[in-house]
Amino acid sequence: MKPNGRLSESFRAAGFSDGEIGSLMAGVAALRAEELSFSEYFEENFGDAFTASETLYTLISETAAHYSNYVEGLSQTEKEGKISTYTALSTLHTRASQEYLEILTLVKNGFSDGAFARWRSMYELSVISSFIRKFGEPVAEKFIEASDTQDRYDWAMESGAFSPNKRHVTFGDIVKLCDMDVDAWAENYTVANQTVHASPQGTFGRLGAESGASSRRSGYGVSAPAIQCANTLALVSSMLFSLFPEQRTMEKMSLAAGWLDELIDAYCEAHEKLFE
Repeated sequence: MKPNGRLSESFRAAGFSDGEIGSLMAGVAALRAEELSFSEYFEENFGDAFTASETLYTLISETAAHYSNYVEGLSQTEKEGKISTYTALSTLHTRASQEYLEILTLVKNGFSDGAFARWRSMYELSVISSFIRKFGEPVAEKFIEASDTQDRYDWAMESGAFSPNKRHVTFGDIVKLCDMDVDAWAENYTVANQTVHASPQGTFGRLGAESGASSRRSGYGVSAPAIQCANTLALVSSMLFSLFPEQRTMEKMSLAAGWLDELIDAYCEAHEKLFE
């Protein structure tokens, strides 16, 4: 493998010798070959699990499109008192759906720690969605208005659930008041925080480092973020789709809930096959 064009000139300008350039290009070629080999190996062992993840995304995306058309067809009277809530929840849902694909991309490439770190954001979207769903229109309006400000969480003061003397609302404050079983997510969220930050736990206890401190791809640990992001997408979807209940949408979400079991089984089976 040889650098060409502008890159070749850049190597020369930077002072690399022919031998150094050759060695670097050999390393680049090896890295690309490793990436291809890993993708093939991973697809062979986790292919069904990846398909299960993509199936869930497709099912929820199709349901979201149908639901959006349904809501657009409702009269202003039918939507009264929920318009801003719908806008906020649907936008949060769109963001969560994109993050789901980002996490899946990291999972497919053997970067479980990066996937878990990205899931942290997705979980936080579910908490915010739950809080807005609980307190309704005034809070949703403030949330939307805050998009043009530096306000991170003070929009939540509109809920009336905090003391007027409180200087700032934190994410932790919102967690305590949302309608989610946050205790069930607490352990995973702690791990995600450790993974995001430069903590000793996230440094020495990385998901993908089954042995040693490798900086390369690893199949170990990818099941955890894959399963968590699937559960979270289903949760955020249910918050949005229950705002204006509709029969076909509820039927699709029932399918999605059942499919979660298949998805979890697929990842657990693949993980046990590879790592016993």
